[in-house]
Order: sequence, then structure tokens, then C-alpha cells
Amino acid sequence: MRGALGAIVLAASLALAACEGKPTVIDGASKEAAEASIAALGAGLPPGERGDFEAAIEMGWPLSEIAGKTPAEVIAMARARRVAEMRETTIPALAAQIPEAEAALEAARRNEASAGRFLAALALVNPQFVWRPGAGGESEPLLSFNLQNGSSEAILTIVFRATVGAKGAAAPWIDERFTFKFAEAVTTGETKFVFVTPDLAAPGNAAAQESRVEPDGGYAYAIDFVRVEDLNGRAIMDDEGVAKAEAALQAAKDALAAAEAEAKRLEGGGALSP
Repeated sequence: MRGALGAIVLAASLALAACEGKPTVIDGASKEAAEASIAALGAGLPPGERGDFEAAIEMGWPLSEIAGKTPAEVIAMARARRVAEMRETTIPALAAQIPEAEAALEAARRNEASAGRFLAALALVNPQFVWRPGAGGESEPLLSFNLQNGSSEAILTIVFRATVGAKGAAAPWIDERFTFKFAEAVTTGETKFVFVTPDLAAPGNAAAQESRVEPDGGYAYAIDFVRVEDLNGRAIMDDEGVAKAEAALQAAKDALAAAEAEAKRLEGGGALSP
């Protein structure tokens, strides 16, 4: 009797709410009716629950699935769907990235170990630094050298840090990182010309104007390779490769941990909306 009485009271309450024009469930009679009832239902909810209800509706549902449902029921459906998507798709995809990142780190470490032998096979011939007239009539600096490839690898792109200064000076006048791509790869035994124009506005080139006059002892050059790539863009050597691979592995682990934590939060009844 108590259960039957409760059902009667609930039915009466729903009927009363409907009579007062305040829907308690989504009206599935038509798209227009559903939209009107959703708007009315959302307006009657506390702010936090309203945000969850709106987020749940925005996930997109066939009307047949949400018709006759209360906001709490729709929120629960949305939460279950999101958890399922995370458990079945997002988390496995993120987990798969970790062994890939670990393999990339091992490759970077092998690359780092062989970098010395590779760089020893390269020679920088006849470095020069001059100021020459630019396209606009103003003088601009030009740094050049020849790259002699004594390695077994074809080189297409080089990234290097170059400094130019007076011999014996405490600090260089120009200190900049450059990326240079050859029109055609430098194959084994070939020597090709490299030329770059320092950016006078770069932070390391604050004293660049002082280099206009060649010092008595001549210029001092330092050219350090940061990265060398083959025809396919693969790093033959990369000074930053291990650090980048370690960061990528940590990012993959962090993303997986965050996704697992989010799934647990939702499973515990956490909010759908931010």
C-alpha cells in the first residue's frame, strides 16, 4: 500500500506541475516541444545542475532517447556515455602512445651516442663574415661557410648556432641560431655552400653593429650543429633529441593519468560542465 500510495502521489505531483506549465520531463511530442521543455527545465535548475544539463544536451541525443527523461536522468546518461568513450577509446589511445614515446626516447639516446662520430665526419671550410649592400640599399651582415660531408649520410637540412666576434673578446657580437635547407642534399664526399643573414634585432645580436669593422686580429667564428636532417627529415643528429623525447614521454604519461583521473571523477558523479 505504501508503494502504491507513493506512485499515486508522484503521479499527482507530475500532473500538478504540468497543469502549472512547469514540465518535469522532456516533452517528446515534437522537436519544438522538446526544445521548449528543455529550456523550461534548465531554467528551473540550480546553476551547477543547469550547467550539467546543458552540457548533457549539447552532447546530442535522438529525441527518442531523452523523451520522458528528467534532467537528472539525462545528466546520468551523458556521464555514462562520456565515461564509456574515455574507457573504450580515449584512454586506450593515450596508453598506446607511451610505448611509442619510449621507443622514440631510446632512438634519441642511440642517436646521441653516435652524434660525435657523425660530426667528426663533417668539415666546415672557409668561414667568412662580411657586410654587404642589402636589397633596400642598407648594409646587412652575411655569414657563410662550406660544408664538406665526409659521412655516409645525405644531408638536406642543418640547424646550427653561430657566433661571430673579435678574437679574444669576452662576448661575441653576433650569437644566433639558424636553420638552413640545401636546394639539393649534400651527399657523401660533396661540399656545398651555406650562407645565412643574421637578424640584427635578435637578442644575441645586440652588439652586431660593432662587427662592421673587422678587428685587427680578424673575426672569431664558432659554429655548433644542433640538428642535422636527412632527405626524409629524419634527425641524423640532434643535440636536443633526448630532452625532447623525454618531455614527449612525460607528456604522454601525464595525459594518460589525467584521462584516467577524469574518468574516475565522472564515475564518482563529478560535474559534466567545467
